[in-house]
Amino acid sequence: MASIIDQALLSGLNFLIGIALIRYASKETYGLYSQLFGVGLLTTTLLDALIGAALTTLSARLSPDDRVSFVARTARIHWVVSAALAALAGTGVWAFAETLALAESSVALGLAFAAFTFSLASREYCRTALFIRSHSDVVAKLDLVFVVLTLLGATLLLLVDNITVTEIICLLATSNGIAAALYSRSLVRDADPNTHWKDYSKDVRALWSLSRWAVAGSVLGWFGNNSYLYFVGGLVGVAALADLNAARLLLMPIVIVGMAWSRVARPAMGQMIANSDWEKLRRFVLKSFMTMEGITIVYVVVLLTSFPWLSSHILGGKYRDILVLLMLWGCYFAANAARIIGTTVLTSLGAFRALFWQGLVSVFLLVLMWSWWIPQFGAIGGVSAMIVVELGELLANHLYLLPRAKAKLLVLE
Repeated sequence: MASIIDQALLSGLNFLIGIALIRYASKETYGLYSQLFGVGLLTTTLLDALIGAALTTLSARLSPDDRVSFVARTARIHWVVSAALAALAGTGVWAFAETLALAESSVALGLAFAAFTFSLASREYCRTALFIRSHSDVVAKLDLVFVVLTLLGATLLLLVDNITVTEIICLLATSNGIAAALYSRSLVRDADPNTHWKDYSKDVRALWSLSRWAVAGSVLGWFGNNSYLYFVGGLVGVAALADLNAARLLLMPIVIVGMAWSRVARPAMGQMIANSDWEKLRRFVLKSFMTMEGITIVYVVVLLTSFPWLSSHILGGKYRDILVLLMLWGCYFAANAARIIGTTVLTSLGAFRALFWQGLVSVFLLVLMWSWWIPQFGAIGGVSAMIVVELGELLANHLYLLPRAKAKLLVLE
C-alpha cells in the first residue's frame, strides 16, 4: 500500500502537469514536453537496467550488512554513470533544439535537461535502494518532498503568462535534486571511506555480468513503449501526438498500480526464487494477474462512462475527439499489465539475454507495423500496433520463456 500511495503521488503529479499543459499551453508545447520527458525516461531506464535491476537481483543473495555496504558502494558507480549520461542527453537536446530553431534558448534547454537527467536518476537510485531494504514508507516520504516542491514551483509558474518547456524542466530538475540529496546523505554514511578501487571494480564486474543483456533489452523496451512519440510526431504531426498523449494521460492510474507492483514484486520474487519456493511464486503471480487486470477493466469502464463530463470540464474543446484513442489505450494497458508480470519474473530469474532477443524481435515488428499503419490510420494505427506486439510478448513469456528459464535455473541448482 505504501508503494501504491508513493506511485500515486508521482503519477498524480505527472497527471496534473499534463492537465495544466493541456488546458493552458498549445498542442505544440505539450507535444515537445512529452518528447523530452520520454528522453528522460530513456536515461533512467538505461540506468535501471545497467545498475538498478542487477543490484536488486544480487542484493537478494547477500546478508543484511553486506547488502547495505553493496548498495552504498554502487551509489558512487551510479552517480558517475548518471553524470556521463546527463552530459550526453543535454548535448543531444541542445543539438535537437538548434536543428528545429525553437523559440526557446537551445543552450538553456540543453543545460536544464542535463540537470534534470542527473537529478531524476539520483532520486530513482534512492528509491531503488530503499525498496531493496523494504522501506516503502520512506520511499513515499522521499517522493512526497519531491511532489510538494514541484507543486509549489508549478504554482509560481502559473503566474507567468507564457510557460516555456525550459522552465518546466528547470523546476523538475530542482525538485528532483533536493529530494535526492535528502537520502543520498545516508548512502554516503553507509559506505566504508577506506574502500579500495579494486572493490569498485569487482562490483562493476558483478553488475555487468547480469546487466549487459538487460541494457540492450531495456533500450528495446523503452523503444517499444515510448518511440511512438517520435513516429507519430514525425509522420502525422505534433498535434496528433498531443491527442494521443492526452488519451494516455487519463489512464495514468493503471500505470500507478503497475509500477507500484513492479517495485515491490521484483525484490520479493528474488527472495522466493532464492529460496526455491516455486509454489509461493506461482500463487503470487496468479493473484497479481487477477488484481491488476481487474483494476484495469473497472477503471477503463468508469473512464469511458465519465468521458462526456471529462471532455467538457477537464480536457476542453481541443481534445474532444479522443474517445477511440482512449479505448485503444485501455486495451493496451490491459495487455501491458499482464505482460509486465511475466517480464518481472523473467528479470528475477536473470533471463536478461532472452528478454533482449524478445525485445529485438518485438521492435522489428513494431517498426514494420508503424511504417505501414501510422501513415494509413494515424495515431490509431500507432496504438493498435503496440497492442498487437504486447499480446505477442505476453504469449511468448508464459508459453515459452518462463518455462525455459525455470528449467535452466533448476539444472544449475
